[in-house]
Amino acid sequence: MKKLFAIAVAASLFSGLYAASIGLGIQYTISENLNPLADTLKTSYPSVVVDVMVPIIPVLAARMGLVEYNIISEDDGGANYKFGTGVYGDICFMIPMQMPLKPYIPIGFVYAGMTDYSELHLKGGVGGMMDFGGVSGYLEGGINYATYSPEGVDVDAVTFFYVQGGVRVHIPKM
Repeated sequence: MKKLFAIAVAASLFSGLYAASIGLGIQYTISENLNPLADTLKTSYPSVVVDVMVPIIPVLAARMGLVEYNIISEDDGGANYKFGTGVYGDICFMIPMQMPLKPYIPIGFVYAGMTDYSELHLKGGVGGMMDFGGVSGYLEGGINYATYSPEGVDVDAVTFFYVQGGVRVHIPKM
């Protein structure tokens, strides 16, 4: 009987309630200069973000950004957007708790190479999700550290903070 119970527990660890979820959120970023080739020193702005999250096991999920539209004033460089499967990538460690709020820790990185320079972003934070039927609300905050190269770039690293909230629509398993 104990072996059957152990097998049932192990099987439940590798199965989730949903196949994936699509998140739509608003993010507010407080940062230093994000563009090392620009003249502005500090900028804060809202963004609209869309991502997809796939549970790997109940305590681990992979999240991939699909759309990020940054609403930046013309004085700070103007609005910009990222679109596609390489916007950002995070691994979310879900903290198992017996409560309606499900806390998690997102950790991620992005590397981008451009003609003039390349950049590496390292990201970490803390968040929480609460289910409301087939939809979850979430709130997350964190820090993003970005480094730039080559040496000709004036700003070699920036740190910025973000707060993000939104809804996540679950796609059921087939």
